Amino acid sequence: MVFTPRRKFQMAKRKVSSAKVDALQHSGTLNPHPEEIKDELFQHSNFFDPHDLMQVKYEMIRRVSVDGW
Repeated sequence: MVFTPRRKFQMAKRKVSSAKVDALQHSGTLNPHPEEIKDELFQHSNFFDPHDLMQVKYEMIRRVSVDGW
C-alpha cells in the first residue's frame, strides 16, 4: 500500500500586478493574508481585490451597516 500526501484544494489564484502590490505595500494597505478572504465577492470579481486590505475592511463595514448582515 502506498500513501500519498493529501492535496489541498485551493481556488485559482488571481494574478495581481506587481505595481499594484507595490502601491498597496507603500500605502500600508497590502493584506498580508489575501488567501484568507473567502467572500465570493472577492473571489469572482475583477473589481474587488483580497490583496487590498482597505477595500476588504470597507466592504465588511458596508455589508453590516447597509445590507444588515
